[in-house]
Amino acid sequence: MPPAATRRRPPASPPARGRWARPAWAALLGVVLALGAAPLGRAELLVAAAVSLREPILEIRDGYLARHPGEALRFSFGASSGLGLQIRSGAPVAVFLSADDRIVERLVAQGRVAAGDHFPLARNRIVVIALPERGLSIAAPADLVQPGVRRIALASEAVPVGRYARDWLAQHGLSEAVEQRLVVTEHARATLSSVDLGHADLAIVYATDAAVARRAVVVYEIPEAEQPRIVYEAARIDLGERQSAGERASAERFLAHLRESEARKILEAAGFTAASREPVARAGSAEPLQ
Repeated sequence: MPPAATRRRPPASPPARGRWARPAWAALLGVVLALGAAPLGRAELLVAAAVSLREPILEIRDGYLARHPGEALRFSFGASSGLGLQIRSGAPVAVFLSADDRIVERLVAQGRVAAGDHFPLARNRIVVIALPERGLSIAAPADLVQPGVRRIALASEAVPVGRYARDWLAQHGLSEAVEQRLVVTEHARATLSSVDLGHADLAIVYATDAAVARRAVVVYEIPEAEQPRIVYEAARIDLGERQSAGERASAERFLAHLRESEARKILEAAGFTAASREPVARAGSAEPLQ
């Protein structure tokens, strides 16, 4: 046997190709399939939704399936930016519920969503949260960077709530000071958990997420005049020949259900507010999809 210095490592395995290659959206589909297959003979729709919508959308789903017992829906929750990229990569998503209408606008421009197949679903707002036992007093934006605050949780800049929070911080010249204390998280609920679990002193999150916090409380209500424009958008994804006429009709029925008063009442009970289609000037934010 040759001495250790002369041993050769076996060549690295080549990247998987052909039928073994996993597309970018394979992880999303794997999570959904792990939830169980659809009942035999039923068309199943994959719905990708912003994680901040989780509780009200699952309640809306239950009401929808009670009225349409022959249908099956499977949900994947995550950051809207990541879900949008998976749709662009070919994920078989039939309905997309995004926390940023600009992501859907990009999909329309790319031909993945028809011009008449999307609509504003709801509005949200952002707030500052902290654990009550930290005893933080936040009376103005500058108090976010007081000496007692060492870690501030924000979602990644690519994620809608992370971009909304950074836009607000930039209004007050706090971007650099916060950057020095930053704990970057994956999405809206991970940001909430950072404070709930004591990994961050405070965070900027959606008001609807703050409402489902386990321990964290709102310590600063951002004034309405300073709120970013946060509009959730519902869209049917054009899957072309990959979707049957029956599956398309099912997607259209679910979107129609989201427009009804029952669904809107559930969203409002969760803290969302009504949204309408109106032209609004946009503040300088980064591209929602890269």
